[in-house]
Amino acid sequence: MRPLIFFILLFVWVSACAPTSKKHRKRYRKAYPAEQSVKKQKPKPSRPKPTSRPTTPVIRGSVKTSLLPTILNEPDQSLMILIDAGKYLTGKKRLSTTGTLSKKKSPFVNLAAFYIDRTEITVTQFRKYQPRYNEKPFTDGRSCPTCPAMGINWIQASKYCRWAGKRLPQEEEWEAAARGVSNFTYPWGEVFLPQHSNLQGKEDGHLFAAPVGSYLSGASSSGLVDMAGNVWEWVDNKKSTRSQPNARVVKGGGWTSNKSQARISFRNHVDLKMKNPTFGFRCAKSLK
Repeated sequence: MRPLIFFILLFVWVSACAPTSKKHRKRYRKAYPAEQSVKKQKPKPSRPKPTSRPTTPVIRGSVKTSLLPTILNEPDQSLMILIDAGKYLTGKKRLSTTGTLSKKKSPFVNLAAFYIDRTEITVTQFRKYQPRYNEKPFTDGRSCPTCPAMGINWIQASKYCRWAGKRLPQEEEWEAAARGVSNFTYPWGEVFLPQHSNLQGKEDGHLFAAPVGSYLSGASSSGLVDMAGNVWEWVDNKKSTRSQPNARVVKGGGWTSNKSQARISFRNHVDLKMKNPTFGFRCAKSLK
C-alpha cells in the first residue's frame, strides 16, 4: 500500500514541474501588447507614389469646339456663333512705355451683339446659291466640297449673304469675332504658330486651300475657325484709306499669305470685283 501511495505522489509532483504545453504558449503569445506585436513584424516595403504624366500646355485662347450660344441658319445650314455686345479692340494695338496695351491710345469700339458663321462658306453651301460653281480650278483639279468657296468677289459674297438671310460682317465685327476680349495679335494668341493656320508654304500640311475646320487648334476664343489663313474674307467696310471708290477690304490672309498678313489688324485693300483664287468669305447676322 505504501509503495502505491509513493508512486501517486511522485506522478503528481512530476506533472506539476513539467513545461507548459504548446497550447498554453500560443495563448500566452496572443496576450502580448499590440505595440510589441507590431515591432515583431517586418516592415512592408512602401510602394512608390504614382507620378502624374506631363500634360500638354494649353494655348490660351484656343478651343476645339464652341460652347457659346449658336444657331443654325436654315437656308444654307451654316452654324453661327453669338458674339456678345461689348467694347472691342479694332485695328492696331498701341503700347504704353512699359510695353503693355494702352487702352487710351488703342482703338476700341462698342458693338451690338451679332451672329457670325463659325466657318468660311464652303463649296457645298455656295452651290446651293450658284449650282454651276466649280472649285477644281483652285484645288489643282480635285473635288473638295468642304473647302471654302474660292475666287469670289465682294459682289458675289454680298449677294450670297443676302440670299441666305444674312449679310457680310463689318470689319469691326470681324475683328471682334477673331480676337474676342483677349486683344491677341492672332486668333489663338500673341505668338505666331505655323501649324495653327493654312498660310504660305507646306509646313502647315496644305499647299492649296484646306477643308474648313482643319486647324481647330488655331480657333479664336469665340470658337471661330480659319480666321487666319485658308482664304481672305470679304468684310462690308466702305471706309478705305485709299482713294479708289470701288476698294473693299479682305481680312485674315489666305494660303499664299505670310504671317504678317494673317494678323487680325491687317487690312488688304482690293477692288470689289476682283476674283482672286484666295478670296472667300463668311456671313454675319444682326440680332432681331
